[in-house]
Amino acid sequence: MRPLSPADPQRVGPHRLLARLGEGGMGRVYLARTPGGHLAALKAVREDLAHDRLFRARFDREVRVAGRVRGPFTPAVVDADTGADVPWMATEYVPGPTLKQAVLAGSPFPPDSLLVLTLGLTRALETIHGAGLIHRDLKPSNVLLSPRGPQVIDFGIARAVEGTVLTRTGQTLGTPAYTSPEQVVGEGVSPRSDVFSLGGTVLFAASGEPPFGPGPAFDVLRRVMSEAPYLTAAPDGPLRDILARCMAKDPSARPETADILAALSALPLPSAEHGWLPSPVTEQIDLHRGRTRSVEEAERTTEAMERPPAPLPGPGDAPAPGDGGPAPGGGRRRRRRVTAVSAAAAAVLLGGTALALALPDRGATGPGAGPPESASAGPSGDPSGAPPADGGSPLSGWIYDVVFSEDGETLYVFGMSGVSAWDWRGGELVRSLASPAPQAADLRPDGLTAVGYGLESGYVALWDAVTGEEVTRLGYDNGDLGFYDMPAFTSDGSRLAVLAAEGGTPEGDRLLQIWDTGTGEPAGVEIPVDGGLADLEFAVGDAYLVGVVSDWGEDPADVTVWDARTGATVYTLEGEAGVMGYTALSPDGRTMAVHNRDRLVRVVDVATGEVLRTMDAPDAAHERITGLGYSPGGDLLYGAAYGWSEDRGSVWDPATGALVRDADVPVYGPLAAHPDGEHLAVVADGGGRILILDGDYAVVGELV
Repeated sequence: MRPLSPADPQRVGPHRLLARLGEGGMGRVYLARTPGGHLAALKAVREDLAHDRLFRARFDREVRVAGRVRGPFTPAVVDADTGADVPWMATEYVPGPTLKQAVLAGSPFPPDSLLVLTLGLTRALETIHGAGLIHRDLKPSNVLLSPRGPQVIDFGIARAVEGTVLTRTGQTLGTPAYTSPEQVVGEGVSPRSDVFSLGGTVLFAASGEPPFGPGPAFDVLRRVMSEAPYLTAAPDGPLRDILARCMAKDPSARPETADILAALSALPLPSAEHGWLPSPVTEQIDLHRGRTRSVEEAERTTEAMERPPAPLPGPGDAPAPGDGGPAPGGGRRRRRRVTAVSAAAAAVLLGGTALALALPDRGATGPGAGPPESASAGPSGDPSGAPPADGGSPLSGWIYDVVFSEDGETLYVFGMSGVSAWDWRGGELVRSLASPAPQAADLRPDGLTAVGYGLESGYVALWDAVTGEEVTRLGYDNGDLGFYDMPAFTSDGSRLAVLAAEGGTPEGDRLLQIWDTGTGEPAGVEIPVDGGLADLEFAVGDAYLVGVVSDWGEDPADVTVWDARTGATVYTLEGEAGVMGYTALSPDGRTMAVHNRDRLVRVVDVATGEVLRTMDAPDAAHERITGLGYSPGGDLLYGAAYGWSEDRGSVWDPATGALVRDADVPVYGPLAAHPDGEHLAVVADGGGRILILDGDYAVVGELV
């Protein structure tokens, strides 16, 4: 959920827009307030589709048919205008994550939840088919989760888009892994095509993996046509047997929805005492509800500001209760409370987390408070999204790090020109924190950013890249140490490691300090470092620190692992042993990929230093790897090239060491993997250009 941008309308039809929920191939989805006071999810179609007469005709038909769909597992269509300049439709709003979001957040479903999920999806398809529709695009991202059961959305929309400018330009709405074989070869669809997609969707919920595995679209489609799905993730027994039948290659061999319901009804349902969803998913639903409440609070505040002021009372008139009289304890206190609530609501709306809200307020006092206003000038955030004052692009110069936001909507960038946030789909700058540019930074997906401002300034500032506001500073009043290099957050952002120098000069003894970001105080761990640091990260549940230590930039460098609790050195992988070039931590932080100057890439156990496997050597034409990175699920390891036009990267399966793609993909470093597992952001030419790649490693966007 994101705030409306200046480019977003304030109203669509009779509905007031409150926030942006997401964006897909067909258009943008907004949270809207209906004239009756209810919340709705309003989908406004893309401008190019709005000018496509074929799309308009199909969209009108599908919306009218969808309006007849009424059931407990399908959000109802509440309003639509297919004849508007920008056609739109509004459905009931479900404040919960999609199945894809919930599972990728680390919550594969247990057997009881899988049973209820299968029942709910089957009931939804039965309702959709009964209205004369075929969904055509059932997949985890089209299933919303709620306490009352799964909610299937976007039924019929894929049919409206068929044959339009969107599909004629090679784009698709569907995900290959959930597409039935008959759809792949264009033999037409039937209700049993949706049954195939249902089986794949449930298998994803069981494992967190697509039913035919990850990979480029053409590889997945080949497996859809010729290989069996990965059924072992489903619990052994009747449910697995049903899913196997659902995913038969021959449509006639698949069960109808009535057959599935009959088979499932014979199985014992889980107790309703604790709900049908795993507790982590219930927590996600609570988070969505909290964000929705925050948006509503911001809406009420806006409405109150827009109301004309009440007439001032005359002499001797007493204000009525609730009509602006002094609050208990004084009006100033009440006003500060309203401001604090509004700020918290805005922070949540803009994607902030509980951690960001718990960090010290800039006006606070005592331990952990930010520096006084008279402190030396620090960075100046520019929430307007304007480029740096010198007129240069925030992407000019070298780029050191790129990270996607938690919701995947924003790309955070750190380079020589500073820290910036981008709407990567639209290619637009959202916000720049470029003045002055920090010497070092660590970017988190939730927007919390640590920036180091060099020896002269001597502090690290924590910024919220979502709002563009400074949260607090660490070490701003410590004259003994200069903070200037390699800030690194723990996984939850509660602590920060940073390289410091005694006396504030490069010649001083260098040490790593760990700070508590909540209190603004050192956590008591100091680790001497002999040399420069090229990288620093927490690993293995934040129990270890992994650093790339160089002799002031000379090759080869070493990988050193420290115990983050005691500061003791656990082991060192020495550069002379041919171990070091670049490193990357796996998503779970338990293994790391390292490579040497001979292009050998190894996967190492972080806690022990044991080499678990060596990747197959890339093609000789790929002379030097300049970065490594993992996919969100850890099932792919990218070897990034430098980024000039003739360079190409490699892709491995880290579990086996096998090359998946070699020297034919424009994977450059630094790189960032999108949470959906289907997009990469890569830095070309060292800086100035960021390319967006799709699941086939084709360039689909560019930031400049």
